[in-house]
Amino acid sequence: MKKALADQRFPLSVIKLLTRQVAWLRVDTQTILTIASHVITKNHRIAVNHSDRRVWFLHIHDVRQSDRGWYMCQLNTDPMKSQTAYLDVVVPPDILDYPTSSDQVAREGANVTLRCAAHGVPTPHVVWRREAGDLLPATNFSDTHSKYVTTF
Repeated sequence: MKKALADQRFPLSVIKLLTRQVAWLRVDTQTILTIASHVITKNHRIAVNHSDRRVWFLHIHDVRQSDRGWYMCQLNTDPMKSQTAYLDVVVPPDILDYPTSSDQVAREGANVTLRCAAHGVPTPHVVWRREAGDLLPATNFSDTHSKYVTTF
């Protein structure tokens, strides 16, 4: 499994290629990406190159979360030979401005609900702390589709 943040490249080493062709495919969509040195897909972020026709590379530029999945390189032999690789795309955590709470004022003894909405892959874990760094005691905590709600 490969984890990606920006550009990703998959290598394939081939011995005695002769007249055989190497093709790269996206497994889940059954999409042919490249055949030999030609890019077939209309996705301009896909490129292919090789080193002396022995090592073939599929390049995915500006990797996106939608690129996550299985990729396969095939060699057109009889029977067909193939190798697969999984691309796991990591999305850095981010706190969403809405519906995250802003500053609040409350009377002593009142309940306050603070809301922090965060997303990322893997799903981020939100921890509440006071300005001094002390953890806040949570009496009610819920985790619903990247929304973290804590009541104090």
